[in-house]
Amino acid sequence: MLSKEGIIKLLREDDRAIARALLVLTARQTADEQATANTRYLNGRGYRPCHARMGTSMSQFFQKRGYLTPQQIAYWRMKDKTGKMRIEIYAGQLLEEAQTKAKAKQTAISAV
Repeated sequence: MLSKEGIIKLLREDDRAIARALLVLTARQTADEQATANTRYLNGRGYRPCHARMGTSMSQFFQKRGYLTPQQIAYWRMKDKTGKMRIEIYAGQLLEEAQTKAKAKQTAISAV
């Protein structure tokens, strides 16, 4: 079963989970936000304004090269003043996307 805690654990332990999370978050940005690498709408989707440029850039890097550098991974795992990883603030959105994907997969299986 998917949970926010499970997502956070995965992000803490699996480097590729961070890369995949960046792809998901970039895809959740609106088209104009993706094009400008900025956050224009406070809609609870995609990156916060402080992470939009970096997240979009690293997402594109991963798409081209298939990996993130240790420094890029460390950036997202760096803890904030509350002790949470930077990427952890997006766990709710990542859980929402994972649940949507799981539901679609289950629907496809049921249709067969």
